Amino acid sequence: MNRRAVFTSLLRGMRREELADAQPMILEAGAEEYTQPLTLDDALHLLRRTGFGPSYTQAASLVGRTAADVVEELLGDDNEPAPESPGAWVDVWTEDPQGADLATRNQILRQWDVNMSAFAKWWLGRMTNDPSMIEKITLFWSGHWVTEYEFDETHSIPQMLYRQYLMFRRNRLLNMRTMALDVTTDAAMLYFLGGTFNSVGTANENYARELMELFLTGLGWYTEGDVKEGARVLTGWRTQMFSDAPAPNGKYESWFDAAAHDIGAKQYLGVTIPARTEDNNTAFQVREEEVGRIIEILHTARAEAVSTFIASKVYKYFVYSSPGDVPTQFIADIATTFRNADFKLRALFKAMFTSAHFFDPALRGAQIKTPIEYLTGLQRQLGVTIANPDVWVANMDQPVMDPPNVSGWAGYRTWISTNTYPVRRSLAAELIKSMSDEQCGTFISQFPDYTDAKKFVAGVVQFMLPVPVSQTRMDFYLSALLQGAPDYDWPSILADEGAAGGRLRNLLTTISKAPDFQLC
Repeated sequence: MNRRAVFTSLLRGMRREELADAQPMILEAGAEEYTQPLTLDDALHLLRRTGFGPSYTQAASLVGRTAADVVEELLGDDNEPAPESPGAWVDVWTEDPQGADLATRNQILRQWDVNMSAFAKWWLGRMTNDPSMIEKITLFWSGHWVTEYEFDETHSIPQMLYRQYLMFRRNRLLNMRTMALDVTTDAAMLYFLGGTFNSVGTANENYARELMELFLTGLGWYTEGDVKEGARVLTGWRTQMFSDAPAPNGKYESWFDAAAHDIGAKQYLGVTIPARTEDNNTAFQVREEEVGRIIEILHTARAEAVSTFIASKVYKYFVYSSPGDVPTQFIADIATTFRNADFKLRALFKAMFTSAHFFDPALRGAQIKTPIEYLTGLQRQLGVTIANPDVWVANMDQPVMDPPNVSGWAGYRTWISTNTYPVRRSLAAELIKSMSDEQCGTFISQFPDYTDAKKFVAGVVQFMLPVPVSQTRMDFYLSALLQGAPDYDWPSILADEGAAGGRLRNLLTTISKAPDFQLC
């Protein structure tokens, strides 16, 4: 793969169909466990892909350990407690803007925007400060089980999206069946795909279709009849959204309207779901015996399709996103591990991130950083934060929990365009500029042998860029640091905090302009 050629094409703003296909990578490593003690390059690669960028101290602490040990630690506890709330607004009732006078309607919508901004800033802060995989995997699921904040001239209520975030976070490593069941009856999802309007006799087929096509199996594993029967199963679930609406389960939680549920028998993927009487038409029974049942049927009758589809989605997000360059045998092996673990997600992520394939050098620097990875990773590496991070990622085409459509973000080369690349450059410049001389000193002193200019520059380049650079580039970066001074003057420059800070900021700014600075 010619990374430079691909990136140059991106910067020229060429349309996707105008780009020549990258040459497929030849990787000999497979799903077997990577057993070598981790090097610093290994640790940096692992942290770049499974989190939001490394801190040097964390990466250095992983050297010499095994991938299996480190990944287990980074995955975190299956029962990780929920984080502290982002604010009292998450439990505040909202009124229905429909039917309100114009001034009231605009006031309600403005408050939603304020709340969404608060939620996005809070989550981006958590991503920046998370040394584990928790928030990265949660973000992955929010882009898989897609819900949009703005869609069809309406909005998902931020309070509902916050609760959806908690649901993704809680389920991130559990069983795929459990996650699918929780998503299916999630309030934000019910509203986004019209499930809250799904009633006996007028079944809404949106979610029943997307559950298979986009969320669990992909195309080709179901019929239109399965979509229709699945929609019948899902009748009766409602979203609580506004202060004047029923809320039997509390604010912004879903609930079940028995009168709106189709109690007749259904045929789903060739399996009969028996009819029920009015006496056993309760929320608990329908959720377990019908909604849970179609999810179980999917995982049984389409086990290979589900495991392969989810393994492929994880691979493209965390390992390599080229749509035409997916290693089928590796995916098949990981999917087998996933099935054999009864669809436990922890087993899937661990198998992926401890494989020899994941650590293959050819895959390093092969991904374009997403806008969220770019912002949070830079903040994490530099030890500084920027105002309005939610606005910055939106201007780079990745607003938090607001993808362009139900398919999510296209990703891959679309992350960089003539519109978004200048924003990336400006963001890096602003963050580097904001580093105080004291923060620069802290950054410098974290590297071994930082008093040796050549070794220091080599360490910074290794930390900030995903693949080794030529000696010519290394010399260029050294000159950016020294600014005409001989390298033996570096220790004396370090003695002047202001001078050292200025030199470091110049070095980082120079590195940030390199094409491979956009890669991970």
